[in-house]
Amino acid sequence: MFFVTMMLDIIVKEVVIIDYINESQLRKGIVEGFLLMIIGQSVDLYGYEISQKFADIGVDDVSMGTIYPILTKFEKNDWVTTEIRKSDEGPSRKYYALSAEGKLAQADFISRFATYINIFESLR
Repeated sequence: MFFVTMMLDIIVKEVVIIDYINESQLRKGIVEGFLLMIIGQSVDLYGYEISQKFADIGVDDVSMGTIYPILTKFEKNDWVTTEIRKSDEGPSRKYYALSAEGKLAQADFISRFATYINIFESLR
């Protein structure tokens, strides 16, 4: 009996770890897509404004430590243009806007996400 209990414990822990890894990967892609959409809804935004937009849509657990690496990736992919502007309230701010390539990436995300939603709904 002890052995069975121990094995069940191990299996449950492995399932939890697998679920976390899968959710983490799923969430990463969704956050990137949402970030494209958030930036695309405005002329331009700086980092803190972007985090506020996430909070406004109910995704308030996306930290600046998550947002900035994705913005860096977007810059490397030429999905965003940037402009540094002085601020009356402190240091200069870096503003982000979708480039033409970023708009294509945004459209691709919307299309793929809609497809997955449709598949999910058909299986539910």
